[in-house]
Amino acid sequence: MRSGVPQGSILGRLLYTIYTAYIPQSDKTILSTFAGDTVISTTHPESNIDSTNLQDHLHTIDKWTRKWRLKINETKLSHKTFNLRREHCPRLYINQTDIPQAETVKYLGIHFDKRLTWKDYVKTKRK
Repeated sequence: MRSGVPQGSILGRLLYTIYTAYIPQSDKTILSTFAGDTVISTTHPESNIDSTNLQDHLHTIDKWTRKWRLKINETKLSHKTFNLRREHCPRLYINQTDIPQAETVKYLGIHFDKRLTWKDYVKTKRK
């Protein structure tokens, strides 16, 4: 193994936390990580500025992952905009790969929709 942390190992969570302790931060975004899941969020009245802030942070993280030989699972990436407006947000990219926009996203077992109504989350819990 040249880099990374063995998944499912006893020390895996601790080693992952140490290994990713210096993931780049940004003053314009909020970075949240837990057990290998990462969320980058930002808020601004202008969706173009939001997208620019996110894209800048993604570019910094892309450079950092290359330096530390971390592989991003691009099949698990998604982009979700939470708002009440009908405007369209610009596309986001990492490692020259388009990040698809999702109707809902799941983070730590909670489903979020674009208007934060919790409908999908309640449906899942009722089942």
